[in-house]
Amino acid sequence: MKLTENDLRVLTAIARYHVLSASMIHRMVFPHRADRRHTRRRLQQLLHDKYLHRSSVSIAFSSGNFGPVYSVTDRSCDALAVYYNDDAWLALNTKPPRTDRLHHWLDIAWTHWIVDQATEAYPAVKLDTWINEWQSTCDVDGNPSGFVLHSQFREQPPLSCSPDAAFLLEIAGHRRVLYVEIDRGTTGVKRVAASKTPGYAELAARRVHRRHFPSTTFDDFSVLLITVSANHRDRLRCEVAKKSEHRPDLWLFASRDDFTPEAALFGDIFHDHTGEIGPLLNRSLIRDPEDKGTEGSHDAA
Repeated sequence: MKLTENDLRVLTAIARYHVLSASMIHRMVFPHRADRRHTRRRLQQLLHDKYLHRSSVSIAFSSGNFGPVYSVTDRSCDALAVYYNDDAWLALNTKPPRTDRLHHWLDIAWTHWIVDQATEAYPAVKLDTWINEWQSTCDVDGNPSGFVLHSQFREQPPLSCSPDAAFLLEIAGHRRVLYVEIDRGTTGVKRVAASKTPGYAELAARRVHRRHFPSTTFDDFSVLLITVSANHRDRLRCEVAKKSEHRPDLWLFASRDDFTPEAALFGDIFHDHTGEIGPLLNRSLIRDPEDKGTEGSHDAA
């Protein structure tokens, strides 16, 4: 099979976001096509020719539809490395995703896409790097030996930090690290606060974010917790605020419905641990005289 430009666009999207459903692929790659049959045909052919993995189970989506999830194979990474003349594609994780984590990984993929869309709309804002939780480190022989974002601080009593994702945003010369936690509402808010805050506090104390993103210009970072609803957001915020010994000031909370490409950067959708509401970035830093948004923000960058 000779790969077409559309095939390569599909493979690029799936490789970038690690796992995608057919509906997500259609929206990301072919947004102007009303008919999704073309997307389904391309996926079926790529699957037949061993360029894709397909999950053995179908996943129910928030839209009410359901279907399998797709991820890339070694063959597709080889093809992308040749197409882009970049061997970095060969280092991608091509292991089929765990069935019990598919919902979670789709949520991370969707969050990544929203950040991509948001930064593309503002040329003054740059997404320098995105790291997913499954991105692995390698030993001296090139074999996977761990995960980039996982930090094990001690064994007894156990203390670790494993963000769902992390990214670096640059604006006006400032480069800030943002860690991502996706909450699907399946765990009690008290448990989430108790289990997550100590690890991030230790991450901040040891400045591990500088190891993940050496070019950051900040001595601290923010944790973006995106959850299923406004009520859940507020309950989580209140519980994290109680953890005064574990740096609740690091945390920002948003509901999934509010976290859209249009609002992700400059919308007043983020709540800090005190309840103050504001945007992620200071709009004045984009230096656009036609952009007269609020000058307040949770982060200077």
